[in-house]
This record gives sequence, C-alpha cells and structure tokens, in this order.
Amino acid sequence: MTDWKTLAVRALRDLDGASKMVPGAKLRQQMALLGEESGFDVAGHVKRSGKQFSELVAQVEGISIRKRTGSDMLVGLSGAKTPEEPPRPEERHEPAEGLRSDVFQAFTRITPVPFSYLPGSDRFVPQDQAKGQSIEVPPSTLGEAIEDRRRFVDTLDTDRRKPFLDALQASTSPLAEFRKVVAEQGSGHQWARALTEAVGTRVRSWATRNGVIPRDDWFRRERSSASLSAHAALARLAPYLTADEIRGLHVPFRAVEALLKDSKR
Repeated sequence: MTDWKTLAVRALRDLDGASKMVPGAKLRQQMALLGEESGFDVAGHVKRSGKQFSELVAQVEGISIRKRTGSDMLVGLSGAKTPEEPPRPEERHEPAEGLRSDVFQAFTRITPVPFSYLPGSDRFVPQDQAKGQSIEVPPSTLGEAIEDRRRFVDTLDTDRRKPFLDALQASTSPLAEFRKVVAEQGSGHQWARALTEAVGTRVRSWATRNGVIPRDDWFRRERSSASLSAHAALARLAPYLTADEIRGLHVPFRAVEALLKDSKR
C-alpha cells in the first residue's frame, strides 16, 4: 500500500516539483488524486495525525518547503528552484457585504496573531490587543479560504469555471489571482454574497460552540442606497410615504430626501 512519503514524492514529480517549487494547495490536490487511485486517504491521514498538512510534508526526507506570510507555501524536491513571482498587489480584503467589518476580519484574515471576541464591548480584536474576558476565534487558514472559493466556483456555469480554477490551482498567490479573475469576469457582487454566506456560517458555528449569542449587528448590511435594486429601494421608502402616496404609487422628492438622510446616520 502506498505510504505518505511515496505519495508526496510521486505527486511532486508529476507536478515537475523536481525543478520548480509548486504551491502547497496544488501538491495536496495532486496527492489526493493519486491517493484515490492507490487507496490512500490523504484527508483522513492528515486528520488522524493531528498535524497540519504542511507539517507532515516537511517531515518527508528530500522535500523542501518555503513558507510565505499571507500566501500558500511552496514545496519542491531538494534542489527545486523558487518560481519568479510577479509584484504583489496592495493587500486588500474582500467586501464585507453583509457582515460587520471586525467580524469579517476575525473570520477571514490570515495572520500569525488570531482574533478574540470581547463580550463586554462586543468587538473582535487581534488577540494581542484583547483585555479582560475574551473568547478565541480559530485562526483563518489559506486552505479554508481556497475551499470557500472552490465552493463558489462550483455554483457557476461549467463554461465559466476554468479561469477561476486556474487561479486557485496554478498560481503561487491564489487569493490575489482569484480576486483578479473575479474583477475581470464582473463577478464581484456574486462572489461577495457567496463569501458573506460562507463566513456567516462559520461565525454562527463558532458562536454555538462557545455559548455566544450572535448579535443582529454582526450581520448588518452595509450598502448605500445607491446600490439598492428598484424593488429594495421601494421597500425601504415605504415607511416615509403616506397612505395616499402609496395608493397612488407616487414617490415624491420629500420621501427620497428623507431616505437619503436616514441612510447617512
């Protein structure tokens, strides 16, 4: 039966990892494919070990690893060269379309310092800034972020998926490359909604495990009135209209002005 070392080395050779280092996510995907053929459960092996995938790979003799802050690690056989990387764009975070900013960052930001929740002030802050009673938030990982994006790609029409998958599988900076493809394909709002839903699910699961009651404010929608659809805008305008105005389907400037003023508070 194939063992971990044999599988890792074989996967790297298939990916030309003897001459050029490859992203860790790409290696894991190739190992999973080869494992299915030989009856070796890669995901199960990692889970049973109680260690990270990167730790297990690092233990294999003849394999070199280069870790990078905010990006996937690079892996190769001894002597493999590091691929040239394009200049990194200014770091940005995805729009928190339906989540409060600190909540979104706590459950998505990949950083050496995890976040903690302060029940007393209802804020999520970096752990080294937490004072008093606090509840730790599990650190976000690149693998988790990539999985969010894979699930989103699965919802797209088959003929639209390739550039998104290429960004995740072939790039040394998969998150930045994925963001670029999202912009090129005009999928920003669609992706923002999917990410909000994925992160919101994690937030609620974390709250349940830690006995925390989620607050409505965590999931507020931070959108300007200019971005509302016609139907949504009309629904929000209703409280500012009189009964007669509603019956006549008449939207006076007074109501629009009141809505805009209220949105800025």
